[in-house]
Amino acid sequence: MRVKSDEKRQAILDIAKECFSQQGVSGTSMSQLAKELGGSKATLYNYFSSKEEIFAEVMQSSATEQISNSFLSLDVNRDVRTSLLEFGYNFLDSILTPDAISIYRMAVAEADRTDIGRHFYNNGPKKGWKHLSEYIEKQIAKGELSQCNSWIAAMHFKALLSSEYVEQYAFAAIDKPSQQQIKSTVEQAVNAFMKLYGNE
Repeated sequence: MRVKSDEKRQAILDIAKECFSQQGVSGTSMSQLAKELGGSKATLYNYFSSKEEIFAEVMQSSATEQISNSFLSLDVNRDVRTSLLEFGYNFLDSILTPDAISIYRMAVAEADRTDIGRHFYNNGPKKGWKHLSEYIEKQIAKGELSQCNSWIAAMHFKALLSSEYVEQYAFAAIDKPSQQQIKSTVEQAVNAFMKLYGNE
């Protein structure tokens, strides 16, 4: 019974993700989701309390989990450059995917109508960049990075990583860059960051 419940829950999320992608969150109703699922609204409410909760769960898909996992590369006991290179590659490789960009677009589209955008930022990107900020603080304390505002430094590194491809990919102006292109971008970003904040 447990397996069947998990399968039904995932089926709801899969259908919701498709509907949200095509019509936006505001343009999708619980009635429509129930119809697409082949069940009733009561079935949906057995699993989720609201459409917003369903969207929140959609945001925690494998793509966003993979992005979150990229921050685990930031091991304070390893060489700073090595950690930043690994993190940067894993982050860009994760965010430059149709699933990740689709979720980002949906959150932005809903930001001026609901609290979904704020929820997405606070429970996704903000947590990740706070983790990077805390990592930078620890490396400052060890003398590996120079004294600075760690949050601003984290935002600078984010900008360096994102500058070449993320916006173009979000606008569907380019296909996903190759592994070599991503590696090259990350190397340049890390080199620039270390020139700004390195203690070498």
